[in-house]
Amino acid sequence: MFNFFKKKKKVEKSEDPKNLQLIALCLAYEVANIDNQIDEKEKSLLLESIRQNIDTSTLSESEILTLIQQESQDRISFYDLIYDLNHNLTKEEKLTVVELLWQTALADDYLDIEEEKIIKRASDLMGINPSLVLQLKHNTLNQD
Repeated sequence: MFNFFKKKKKVEKSEDPKNLQLIALCLAYEVANIDNQIDEKEKSLLLESIRQNIDTSTLSESEILTLIQQESQDRISFYDLIYDLNHNLTKEEKLTVVELLWQTALADDYLDIEEEKIIKRASDLMGINPSLVLQLKHNTLNQD
């Protein structure tokens, strides 16, 4: 009679495995494109990161970058990217993502204030200590 009081069986969703490297590259693209233009050095870094981290047997680096650009245009916010990274990466892997973000932001030898803001915001949402974020920035600046 009062069926709605009975516990419903939980239906487990089988989520497709996420390509976390691609998600991290989408976030790096957001950093590079914060000023609505991607410098040639930033583009080169993104393509190299795609080459190193993504299987390019089906699509070329340029085609993958085009897909990332289209995804960026369709996305309302980058919080879904952060959510996926936050729930699937270890702290060390998150630090690697933040390092990629700094490399992307500094690829054109100019750090835009908006690039820095988005990196700090993303790092904060991933639970990374601000002092570690600054340390990664410093390390990236001194890689040359």
